[in-house]
Amino acid sequence: MKICLIGQNLTNLILADVFAEKKINVDLYLNKKTQKLKTNRTIALSSENFNYLKSLTKSTFNHWKSKKIKIFTEDSQHKEKIYFNKKNKEVFNLISYSKLNEIFLKKVKKSKFVKLLNSDTSSKNMLRIIKIYDLVINSENKNYISNKFFTNKIKKNYRSRAYTFLINHRHKDNNIAIQVFTKYGPLAFLPLSNNKTSIVFSYKGSKIADEKIFDIFKKYNSFYSITKISKIEKFNLSFEMLRNYTHKNILAFGDLIHRIHPLAGQGFNMTIRDIKILSKIVNKKLSLGLPIDNLVAEDFQASTRHFNYLYGNAIDGIYEFFKFDNKINNSISKQIFRILNKNSSFKKYINILSDKGLNL
Repeated sequence: MKICLIGQNLTNLILADVFAEKKINVDLYLNKKTQKLKTNRTIALSSENFNYLKSLTKSTFNHWKSKKIKIFTEDSQHKEKIYFNKKNKEVFNLISYSKLNEIFLKKVKKSKFVKLLNSDTSSKNMLRIIKIYDLVINSENKNYISNKFFTNKIKKNYRSRAYTFLINHRHKDNNIAIQVFTKYGPLAFLPLSNNKTSIVFSYKGSKIADEKIFDIFKKYNSFYSITKISKIEKFNLSFEMLRNYTHKNILAFGDLIHRIHPLAGQGFNMTIRDIKILSKIVNKKLSLGLPIDNLVAEDFQASTRHFNYLYGNAIDGIYEFFKFDNKINNSISKQIFRILNKNSSFKKYINILSDKGLNL
């Protein structure tokens, strides 16, 4: 039984670890052109997904707990429109992408079941390489395999860019995640410690200078006394849903099958839920003495595609609602949030949905 993973990313490192725990041999093909990539990206993990990753590593790792989420709008920057919290449970666990990547990379390097191989995944040569495997999982959004077999997508260009950076600030009790729906786009404050916070600003419009982004950010920042701001990272935003996850023995995975707006912090949580589902499918095959091959890929698609599509569209709907609401001076949200903020059943349902998704 031979399995390979294609792509240098955290998704594949977690997958490699999952297969290694099942004593399945895995070849992980790393793109040598991107191996030194570093990022200031912060991941907001639901409690369910954080505990899952913690169980895989069998250790503790530095993270920061967000006890509450507060949502503000353009016309209400000093009093939240609505908030979400969980009794005796964090809403989000915040951790550095680079740190989590380092933890899983170190673990798979020690595993006798995982072999790390350097390759140019954009090369046509990958077609020859994958022929020797029973199952191929491709988690890289742009490579030869993706461009050849996985281009049929539902797409939406938000004509927006995400600007991410870190701020250092004066010490404060920093356990509340904040989302401000500004006229320029959603602005998120994700606490990392009592003196550090990650910023994700989804700016609507064409490219602008970093200095302008900082100016807009400072306009809406009434929460922190800043002492230092890091360099900005930026990327284009789009909504993408792959129509078909499989091609013969190849399974598309991760960002390749779904990309959503970052406003709700659910992109990587969707991927972790996919990993858990794939793991259960593999466990079932192993218990029945069946091979881990293209049927695993087909079962995964049947179990997840419709739920991923519905969940992704729900996030897109939230984005479009606030985009429209801002154009009419938040007149809709004023009425809706006044009611929903008092509705404990609604908040409980939203908390469950953000923690477990639709398909668990």
